[in-house]
Amino acid sequence: MRVWILLFILVFAVFGCGWHTHISEINDRPQEYKDKQVSIKGKVIETLSIPFVQKGLYQMDDGSGKIWIVSQKRVPFRGEKVIVKGKVKTGFTIGTRTFGMVIVEDGE
Repeated sequence: MRVWILLFILVFAVFGCGWHTHISEINDRPQEYKDKQVSIKGKVIETLSIPFVQKGLYQMDDGSGKIWIVSQKRVPFRGEKVIVKGKVKTGFTIGTRTFGMVIVEDGE
């Protein structure tokens, strides 16, 4: 019986506390993460909003690197700490700005 309890606690500790990918891992190995679902945690350092539209872009920094997020909901404020779940995509160009790897945020 104790083995089952210890196993449950171990599984909860590993999966229940939340696992976050480091941005540096995504930037260092883009082909490995392309089209994969990830969760990252960090601070918003730059935002780009489209007027009259709820969606936009924002850049996050987790201390290991920076990455742009394509928002499916409101764009958070600069300095806000957030957790993002989404799919890693190759970059794109908007106007004169090119974005390398991005995360397309889940619409939850």
